[in-house]
Amino acid sequence: MAGAFTRFINFLAKMGLIVRADPARQIHTEGLQWGEAVDGMMLSIREIPKEDPDQLPAISAVMKNTGTKTYNLTIPGWMFFYRVETTAPLSAFGRQLLRPENRKEKMDIVVGPGDATRTDVPVGSMYEMRRGDYPVELTCTLQDGTVLRSNRIVIHI
Repeated sequence: MAGAFTRFINFLAKMGLIVRADPARQIHTEGLQWGEAVDGMMLSIREIPKEDPDQLPAISAVMKNTGTKTYNLTIPGWMFFYRVETTAPLSAFGRQLLRPENRKEKMDIVVGPGDATRTDVPVGSMYEMRRGDYPVELTCTLQDGTVLRSNRIVIHI
């Protein structure tokens, strides 16, 4: 079981995917734009600055608990937990990555009051983003059915 998990994580790393669930104190949430809060939970996205002009775009997603309730979540891996909404079609890589048979990973996370989690999503690898402007929003559904929606950004290529 651990071998399959390690192979999957190595696969993601080789494809340029970064998956992160940092402790809340290490995630800077100041100055972020947020989607609407639902039961104390909020979702924010921003484009990650490129170090090279040819680098494919990626977004940083931050989910924050501003309420008083602790959320104990079992989620289906970050790439299946978050759903990207954009006008760009899935790339061949994105279709392969999001195939239902790849949805085997489960992660347990705890998001206490004031805590946040951060995940980087390689939208430029997952979607065919050529020249133009691409609106991007992110949603996720918590175990109790609560749907969080991020702020909307536009990626310009």
